[in-house]
Amino acid sequence: VMITKYTGSSIKVRIPEKVEHEPVTRIGDSAFEDSKATFVYIPNSVQVIDEYAFSKCAGLMSITIPNNVTKIGDSALIMSTGLRDLQIGNGVTEIGFGVFAGCTGLTNVTIPDNVTVIGLKAFSKCTGLTSITIPDSVKEIGESAFQGCTELTSVTIPDSVTKIGEQAFQGCT
Repeated sequence: VMITKYTGSSIKVRIPEKVEHEPVTRIGDSAFEDSKATFVYIPNSVQVIDEYAFSKCAGLMSITIPNNVTKIGDSALIMSTGLRDLQIGNGVTEIGFGVFAGCTGLTNVTIPDNVTVIGLKAFSKCTGLTSITIPDSVKEIGESAFQGCTELTSVTIPDSVTKIGEQAFQGCT
């Protein structure tokens, strides 16, 4: 089962683990885009979060991506400016294009140990971001990955990183 569109008005949303006895395994493209939700509970049954699933959710303050999620689509949380608390599960291996771009409320991020790629513009314009922990599993940091993170003061890049894209940290004062 895939969640295709949230039409409710609740600020606290609990995605069900099953719908009509079938597991919810996917949150579809733009399913929560522009919603008023401040907290979304994602059950362990979800494996994929599609493109723009939570984009432009200005009030979204907290989200935990469970360990069973293996794919977060491009721009999945782009411009969710209120996001402050982010937990990324260990099933995620790549943080793709613009996934958290413009999440200005984020102040620190811990990348899980299974991530090997931080993609193009993954955290660009996260102007509140002050620190990031990159694990030894990461091999590549994409172009403009942290571009415009003006408050970023602490980054440790492990020896495992073999490629850093152009302008990865441009504008980080």
